[in-house]
Order: sequence, then structure tokens, then C-alpha cells
Amino acid sequence: MGELAVAGADAGAAAARDQSLRRRLGWFLVVRTVLVTAFLAFAAWVYGPQAATGPDPRLGLIALGYGVTAISALMLPRVRRIAFFADAQVGVDLALVTLVILATGGLASPLAVLYNVVILNSALLRLGHGIIATATAAAVAYGALMADLVATAPGAPALGPHAVSHGTIILSFFAIAGLARYLTAQLAAAERLLAARQEDLGRIEVLQQLVANAVDNGLVATDGSGRIVSANPTAAEILALPPAASGIALDDVLPGAAALAAGDTPVELVLGDPVGPQHHLRVKVETLTDTYQRAIGRIFVLQDVTTVRDLESRLREQEQLDAYADTVRTASATNVSAFEGLVGESEAMRRVFGLIEKVAPSDSTVLVTGESGTGKELVARAIHKRSARAAHDFVPVNCGAIPETLIESELFGHVRGAFTGATTDRPGLFRQAHRGTIFLDEIGELPLPMQVRLLRVLQERQIVPVGGTTAVPVDVRVVAATNRDLERCVAQGKFREDLYYRLNVIRIEMPSLRARPEDIPLLIVHLLRTCSARHGKAVERVSPRTLRTLCTYGYPGNIRELENVIDHAITLCEGDTLTEHDLPAQVVAHGEAAAAASEPEPPTPPVFGDGCNLDEQLATYEKDMLLAALERAGGVRKRAAELLGIKYRSLRHRLSKYGLAAADDDDLDLGSALH
Repeated sequence: MGELAVAGADAGAAAARDQSLRRRLGWFLVVRTVLVTAFLAFAAWVYGPQAATGPDPRLGLIALGYGVTAISALMLPRVRRIAFFADAQVGVDLALVTLVILATGGLASPLAVLYNVVILNSALLRLGHGIIATATAAAVAYGALMADLVATAPGAPALGPHAVSHGTIILSFFAIAGLARYLTAQLAAAERLLAARQEDLGRIEVLQQLVANAVDNGLVATDGSGRIVSANPTAAEILALPPAASGIALDDVLPGAAALAAGDTPVELVLGDPVGPQHHLRVKVETLTDTYQRAIGRIFVLQDVTTVRDLESRLREQEQLDAYADTVRTASATNVSAFEGLVGESEAMRRVFGLIEKVAPSDSTVLVTGESGTGKELVARAIHKRSARAAHDFVPVNCGAIPETLIESELFGHVRGAFTGATTDRPGLFRQAHRGTIFLDEIGELPLPMQVRLLRVLQERQIVPVGGTTAVPVDVRVVAATNRDLERCVAQGKFREDLYYRLNVIRIEMPSLRARPEDIPLLIVHLLRTCSARHGKAVERVSPRTLRTLCTYGYPGNIRELENVIDHAITLCEGDTLTEHDLPAQVVAHGEAAAAASEPEPPTPPVFGDGCNLDEQLATYEKDMLLAALERAGGVRKRAAELLGIKYRSLRHRLSKYGLAAADDDDLDLGSALH
């Protein structure tokens, strides 16, 4: 096989040499044809008109040379032994020069120098081979021609006086031959070196192309203006490049690429429609330079990390769901205790509980503020229950629900005949709350005239029923509540400043449900139990995904809205576990939007320092992902493979690759692997 390969290589080299010789011979014949044509035209102009009997016979010799040249040119494409044919053309040249010398004066002809042209032509044709032989042939032909002319031409000048000049001409043949041989040897060496360099360059280009096509990363080379010069198949697939991608601006297919600086830390770019499929590409840029270290373009290394980002997202989601599952289990196992109906263990609620315990024993007026649905009435009831007035009535009053024409009668009562329809005396809500607590909810809705009456009652602790003339003393503790900003209402003239200061003796601010998200799981478990009992169902659990949706919802209606959501879900629930299918549609949609908005940014790509390379960084990253998946799966390989989105066999191969596989094929020592 080796001999056949060598023979094949030799045959290829010989064919290449023949082809090169044929090409040079073609140019040689073209030049000869042009020269003979020009010489024939000049001779015809000089010798043609001189003889009365016809053209000079020398024109026939020149025409013969022209015909031989033309025939040689026609035969060239069909000649097989091209080297022999080239040698024959050198002989033809010698013959033509001899004829030219005969035609231009013989011994006196100045064209003997054309033999040197033949020698040079021979050197160029055969690249140094046969030059001395050609010079010898030229010397013999010239010497024979001179001798023949002296012997056969009686009127010819004697050779003796010109022997030195003719000898010099013959010696010039060998001098030209030696010089031509040296020059052609140097030229041949240069051509061989150039051919070797071109062959090496070709092999390097082929190797580079093979490497570029074999790597998994995309490689894109651009010129100085940022237009694509070349791209390997991986890059073409990632960027969806057309077959003729050369000349396209890279920034048109990869927005942001032109702004990247060479040599910096890899940057992650997102490719695709924001509302459609997207590709996350990690891009590294380097500068291409020429031999003089001048920048001639840039090369971009593209790594598609979309799968990694999807995997990270899935792992984060799974971790989040596992965390919510732990929360569900913890909350379900906890005996949720309520502070006088208030549920919460957050710092904000602990402060509220502390204030209630401190202010409850006193008779100070309390103002409870906060958004609607935060449990302001529960705070008022808790204050009443923990006070010395707990044995007496707690009277709630919604100031915004009573018509303005009746509110005075409702609060302070009326006497018989005070107005049409007042057929009996009515004590009013303040007298009903005597020695107890009255809760004035939505105090900010109270009309200004009634604010004046209420201020007098708070100051004098006496009421005058509508239509009555006698003041009635009342022993009442006042707890007011509002979801309005009373300071702004005072500034706008909608609420009396003196009444505000009379009510705002002790202020308790109720936090919104958004301000205490850690209490939501406890509230859900508490409401789950109370609502299940009210509906006669045994709904005992909440799925982790459902809990996540409930915990990420905004709840503009606070606890009241949460209670309505749980009541809705339990009504629709057909098993013992609440799922997302049981929740209201707006809660599910809002939860998905909130989860998407809270998606963390991709991690910063690792910094590539000196001595590091992309393969090492990817190997480290892959190993960390494997360990994270195994840890999340509790060491169960099949579960880890599912989390990673790969086959079990592929997982085993990767574990073995990084030395993470234990002796047992079914278990993995997570403790040793993580350390």
C-alpha cells in the first residue's frame, strides 16, 4: 500500500510538471508567433519589391519558419510527450535563427545574438535542464554556418580577421547559458519553496476548517467593518445564517455584537423575539491581526447556553417549589395560634400585638389605621377583650354606611316626637356602649357637622339625644379606624383638625398583607381549617405550586381578599388538596406574571484568567450542575437525570467522567462529592 501511495504521488507530481511545461510552452509559441510574424512583415517590406522577377527567396525561408511555428502551436494541445516536444521546439528555434542569419547577411549579420535568446528560452522552458546542451548546439550551428559560408561563398569576407569576434559570440553562448542556469536554478528553488509553503498553508487551512467544523461552539470571523468573512456550521445554525453569509454585517443577525470589546469577559446576549423563542448566547471576542500586528478583523466564539439557562430555571423553580412544600408541611404541622383572632408571626404583627397588650388596660382613645381588609376591627375587638370593659358591650359602627340624615340619631339616640316617625325614645349606640367600647369604623367618612358633635361628646363625655334638652353622661371607650390619610384630609379641609388630635391619642398602624408575606402560609392554613369546617369539607393540604401562586399574589384587598380566595377554592375543591385549578383565574394569572417578573438575572459568566480555557470552564460548570441536581434529588440518579433533562445513561457517563460515580451503580456518596 505504501509503494502504491508513493507511486501515486510521483505520478501526480509528474503530471503537474507536464502541465506546467505545457503552459510555458504555450506562451513560448505565442511569443515566437508574434516575433516571426513581425519579422516576416518587415522582411516582406524590405526584400519583396527588390527583385523584378518576384519576391526574394529569403522570404520563403521566413515563411517556412512561420508555418512551422503555427503548426507547432496547433499540435500543442494533442502532444503527449511534452518534454520531447519542448526540446524539438528549441531545435526549431536554432534552425530559425540560423535561417534568419542567412537571410540577413551571413557572416556580416548582426543577429547572431538571437542564439542567446534561444538559450534563454530553453532555460525558461525546461527550468534549467539542457541549457548547456542548447548552448553547445548553438555554438555548433553557428560555427558550422560560418564555416559553410566561408567555404561556399567566394565573395564572402575571410573568416580570419573576424575569428576573434565570432569566437567571442560563441563564448557568449556559454556565458549566457551559465548565467541562465544559475538564475533558473534559483528560480526553481524559489518556486519549490513557494509551492511547499503553499502546500503547508493549504494543509493548515484545511486543518483549521476541520477544527472549526468539529467544535461544538460557533466561530464567526469578521473583517474590519464588522462584516462576516466566514462562519462554521455551528455558528450558521445558531444564527440561522443563509448559505452565502459572507458580507452580511454580524450586528444585523446578532444585535449587540459590534459593541463588544475584544479580550473582555464573555458576555451573554439574547437572540430572538422577546415574545417568542429566545437563545441565550455566551459570546467571546478576540482580535485578528496580520504579521505586522495590525488589526484586520475579529473572531467571535459563540456558545449556545439556552439549555443551561432553561435547566437553571427549572432547578430554581423546583427549589422554590420544594421550599414551599417545606413551608406547607411546617405550617400544616403547626398549631396555628391566633391573638384574639389575629394570625401572624411577622415582626410587624408582633409589634401590633405588643401595642394591643399595652393600651388595652387603659381607657385611652385609639386610632387604628391601615388599608382596607387588614383586620382593623379585629384589633378593636382585641383591645376590648383585653380591657376591664370586656364584660360589657362592644358596639361596632360603620360611619360610612349610615345615611347622613340618620347618623346623629343612630349615634346619640332621640326622644319621642323629635321628628316624624320618632314614636318612641331611642337610646342610641353611645348609650348602648355605656361602660363598654364603641368602634367607629371608617371615621374619615363622617360628615363635618357630625364631626363637631362627636368632638363635643369626646370632650364632655355627655350626649344630648336628638330632640332632647337634657345631657346624658356616657362612660364609653372610643376606638376609631380609617383607611384614609387623615393628615391629608385635614390639610384639604375634609376632616377637623381638633377631632383628629382628639382621636389620635394612641395610633396602631396595621400592615398590609404585602408587607408581611411570611404570614401568608400561616393565614392560608388557618383559613383552610375554618373555611373547610364552615363548608363541611375535609380539605387539609395545599399543593406546593398552589401555595407559591397564593404567596406571590398581590392581594390588594389584603386578608379579606385572601379569605375570599380560600373560600372560593374550597368551594370548588373536590379532594383533600387545593390545586391551582381551584383558584380564581385572576389569582393564577397574576401569580404567573409575578413569578416571571421575579425571575433572577442569569449568573455572571466566569472570568477567564491566564491559563484557563473554555473547556475547563464548561467542565467546572457542568460538574457544579450535576452536583446541584444530585443534591436536589437527594442522591437519586434517575430523579437527577429528570431534573437535568437528560437520559439516565448520559448522567452515569457524566458522573464517571468527573469521578463522581461511586462503586455502587445505584447510589452516590453525596457527602464526599460535595466536599
